[in-house]
Amino acid sequence: MSTYRISQLAEISEVPATTLRFYETAGLLSAERTASGYRVYGDEAVQRLGFISSAKHLGLPLEEIRDLLEVWEQGVCAHVRQRILPLVTDRIADADNRIAELTAFSAYLAGVRADLAEPAPDGACGPGCGCLPPHPHPPPRRRYH
Repeated sequence: MSTYRISQLAEISEVPATTLRFYETAGLLSAERTASGYRVYGDEAVQRLGFISSAKHLGLPLEEIRDLLEVWEQGVCAHVRQRILPLVTDRIADADNRIAELTAFSAYLAGVRADLAEPAPDGACGPGCGCLPPHPHPPPRRRYH
């Protein structure tokens, strides 16, 4: 079994050392300590970081990843897949909702642009001039997972 200091693990896994420390604090990664206090990690940490990175690419929040890690540690792929499937289904629904919101917002912006492309009225800005259009569609909500 190989052991890696935090800088070596960061290089191998392409995960910054600051993120590795954060993962340790968040309970996603554990390290042994040398007598002098240095963190050391084994080969399992490289595999674990690969799993975490894959889960992050699916848009899963760290809390869900932490729960998945408990199942992953048991070593039964079928159980991991069973847990990931509904999470991915939820991510698809979220993405579809965001697409719908952004499509509606884009259509709204196109209407505003069309109004602004018309000749400007004489005088100052005021109701109906197009500079401050009404808000029939709120801008899309930003969701951070």
